[in-house]
Amino acid sequence: MRYVKITPNNFYFADFSEAIPLVDKIVVLTISEFEAMRLKHYINLNQKEAAEKMGISQPTFSRILECAHQKSTQALIEGKQIRVSGGNINYKKSFVGYGCLNCNAEWEDDNASKDRKVNCPKCNSAQVYYLIREPI
Repeated sequence: MRYVKITPNNFYFADFSEAIPLVDKIVVLTISEFEAMRLKHYINLNQKEAAEKMGISQPTFSRILECAHQKSTQALIEGKQIRVSGGNINYKKSFVGYGCLNCNAEWEDDNASKDRKVNCPKCNSAQVYYLIREPI
């Protein structure tokens, strides 16, 4: 299982002069291959950091990245279209909620805000802080 933050804005990278691309003119990158290229070449993380973000080992990350490079190169050299689709993935999700200074409990709340006053559901303390975690 690989973790990704987002899917690409474009699922096809193509010459749209052809109404319907032929199957043999399409190279398919998995979403995890796309994510590996995004982390390594767009975000500029090293392979160890990128592998940690995806929840995989560095050797596995290296194999995914190499496969993505081979497919992308094939598409460029042979003039094929690139489609991003599929793979064994989970999406990383932002955590928005609160934390309690009294009992260290944390809980998600989609309506959480800095200005909202809440009590801890575990210990009923009013010593609560707004908490947000953004995945990279």
